[in-house]
Amino acid sequence: MGRIFANIGQKAVQTWRGSSTRLALLAVILFLFFDFAALALNFWLSLRIEQQAVHINLAGRQRMLTQRMVKTLLQLEESMPGGGDYARVLDELADTFDLFDKTMTGFVVGGLTRDGLGHQIHLSPLQNSRTRALALGAQSLWQPYREKVLAVIEGEGRSGNLQEAVQLAERDNLHLLELMNSLTSELEAETRQEARYIRSFQGLAFLLAIFNFAVAIAIYLKRLHIVHQERDLIDKIINRIASGVLVVGSHNRILRANEAMELLTGYGEAELVGLSVDQVLRQRDKGMVVEHRDGQLYFCSVDVSLAQLSGKLVEVYTVNDVTDQKRTENELSILAYHDQLTGLPNRLLFDDRLKLELNHCRRHQVGLAVIFIDLDGFKPVNDTYGHDVGDILLRQIAHRLDNALRSSDTVSRRGGDEFTLILTDLPERKVLDRLVSDLLELLMRSYSIDGVEVDISASIGIATFPDSGQSAEELLRRADEAMYWAKRGARRIAFWSDIEPELSATR
Repeated sequence: MGRIFANIGQKAVQTWRGSSTRLALLAVILFLFFDFAALALNFWLSLRIEQQAVHINLAGRQRMLTQRMVKTLLQLEESMPGGGDYARVLDELADTFDLFDKTMTGFVVGGLTRDGLGHQIHLSPLQNSRTRALALGAQSLWQPYREKVLAVIEGEGRSGNLQEAVQLAERDNLHLLELMNSLTSELEAETRQEARYIRSFQGLAFLLAIFNFAVAIAIYLKRLHIVHQERDLIDKIINRIASGVLVVGSHNRILRANEAMELLTGYGEAELVGLSVDQVLRQRDKGMVVEHRDGQLYFCSVDVSLAQLSGKLVEVYTVNDVTDQKRTENELSILAYHDQLTGLPNRLLFDDRLKLELNHCRRHQVGLAVIFIDLDGFKPVNDTYGHDVGDILLRQIAHRLDNALRSSDTVSRRGGDEFTLILTDLPERKVLDRLVSDLLELLMRSYSIDGVEVDISASIGIATFPDSGQSAEELLRRADEAMYWAKRGARRIAFWSDIEPELSATR
């Protein structure tokens, strides 16, 4: 391939010898050609190495699975059939068998299996003659062993098959391990060979670029410098966004921590090792948090998987900072349940709170009042002074209402110039009369907006629980009807209980 590229370069130089400009242009074109060819080959080889890395990981896992299969078979021999331990061990054997068998089949003919995180992946068959021969040898050794283990799992001739499976395991396990070790070694050697191909081709491409593109050497060096800068930038970005990792051993003690975890906690690995994982990851608000050494809390998503470290079972915690996501969810929740103009609860939140308060009233046998307020004269304010002034007026009204109520009460903007209120722990009627009168007086006080004095009035309807209704919908509807009655009448305030006889008479 290098000789072909060299000939192309020499012929191109001879063709364009008369023009240095054309030579430089051709050099750049050929340089790009070599660069893209190298990039394509690197990409292809990288994909192969990535695929081989999967094979290496799974071959290593096969060794662990053969050991686990022997262990579970021996445990089955010692367990009593029908017992809880026997069923648990049998399930473990079935899971181990399924994972080992699918991976073995995938090595030979390809197929579906699961990776180390339990995700389903498609495993391509081994292509190299040496690795394929090892896989076929392992599969040949596995077949009789497989039949007996499968019979044990399916419960066919339990006692005899179990004994035969144990015997085959004791006889063939070491051989299987040797084959898997050899397969892993061959795959690693093949991967190193692919890496050498990459390095060789990169070196060759560099030499060809120097030989064929002397005119474009400055462009190449500049581009190489840019590539190095981009690579360094990518490395920094990856280090910043990488997930934190904790390796946890017995007694929940931390054995290792990565750089991302150090940044998340503010502690070095030496400080984290030996701590209980519960000291680093804490349960809070139905989630997990990590407390930085400066006291700041970070909400995290945590995934836990099992692995082996130095022959011992460990837990691997993968920790991702989701603080911004949590904050965004809270902000979206606020937007969904609050009026954007006034900041008051909107219709949805008001209705939810009303239902909750009614449940509280029924349990404790207390009353509440639902108040419906409609502003009178608001449209002329908009028409005279503009919608900006109208919006400021609505915010000032909302502020007055919110400050006038107790923290246990609720004021909401229903929409437009309508407001609804919930007054909890309802006092006697005369106190409620005085409170509503004070609210009306408060609303009718002048508003100063950009140097303009604005006056406005309101019509108020009140429905009380349990006298005026039992459900949230009924109370809201009757408070609304009372408000319209007040708007049509001489008084600005109307109680549903006062106007109900007149309403009944008109129906």
